[in-house]
Amino acid sequence: MSGISTKFSYKQLHTLKHALLKHMQRDGITDNDLKSEQALLLKINYQIEKMKQRCNI
Repeated sequence: MSGISTKFSYKQLHTLKHALLKHMQRDGITDNDLKSEQALLLKINYQIEKMKQRCNI
């Protein structure tokens, strides 16, 4: 993620995920914005799954 290492809690990751999903439904979203936001969503989902495995959630 661009060399930035930030630790989020499981709850924070879910909040980010849901906020991003809502943001992606906005009117006037460009194809480039949608693609970059989908890529970010994949990264967030990956982090959530990794945390689930690590913490046995």
